[in-house]
Amino acid sequence: MDPLVSFFDPDDCSPNCVQQTNLHNINQNVLPPEPQVGNIEYKLKIINPSKQRFEHLVTQMKWRLREGQGEAIYEIGVEDTGALTGLSCNDMTASLQTLKQMALKLGATTTILRDRVLENNKIVTEVLVRKVPDDQNNIEIRVAVLGNADAGKSTLLGVLTQGHLDNGNGRARLNMFRHLHEVQSGRTSSISHEILGFNSQGQEINYSYSDLMTAEDICEESNKLITFLDLAGHKKYIRTTIQGLSGYLPHHAMLVVSH
Repeated sequence: MDPLVSFFDPDDCSPNCVQQTNLHNINQNVLPPEPQVGNIEYKLKIINPSKQRFEHLVTQMKWRLREGQGEAIYEIGVEDTGALTGLSCNDMTASLQTLKQMALKLGATTTILRDRVLENNKIVTEVLVRKVPDDQNNIEIRVAVLGNADAGKSTLLGVLTQGHLDNGNGRARLNMFRHLHEVQSGRTSSISHEILGFNSQGQEINYSYSDLMTAEDICEESNKLITFLDLAGHKKYIRTTIQGLSGYLPHHAMLVVSH
């Protein structure tokens, strides 16, 4: 997905073709060729496929979802070679409708991430297809948060998960601390974790989502759940940090740098 992100304005994610007339044209007209493995799929158009073709497309989507652990990215209006050909508004609407029917066949949902008008006035659209595995309530991603002491890791996570800005005196990070000496020193010495959820439309779900929101409520309301592992940054607690990295098996690591 990363190569295509630069082709879009991150502020424009409207699913309505009528609203795309105000988008700026782009100069680049090619992407890397479609990857044979992974969760990214290019489709020039998918309009009125035959029954056999439709079943093939559904099987292909199922494989892409498996590759992405429940998530797949579809680039509509893009050829397999990576050429950004684009579609007319009517053809794009029809293709998105077919894509939605394919997703429904698998019990998945579709969300338009972003779209863009090309120099030829045709449209390219990026769509997220998401399906929660049958044996799970949501898709879970574990992210280890690393950085030097006093880099602001706990404050950042406190703001993300609580939904409120810090007051300048460290209030946001208090929710991440587990021990009195952490509150007094302002430094994490243990492994703490908090969650941030997203629904099928990509809206964040945290403790400010509604009144009296609990961790259980966030899990129930979320299609995708990110568990942040707040790890110690001071060298005094390096063994605890290593234990968090090896014991919790995070999918990703986030390095926080302050300046």
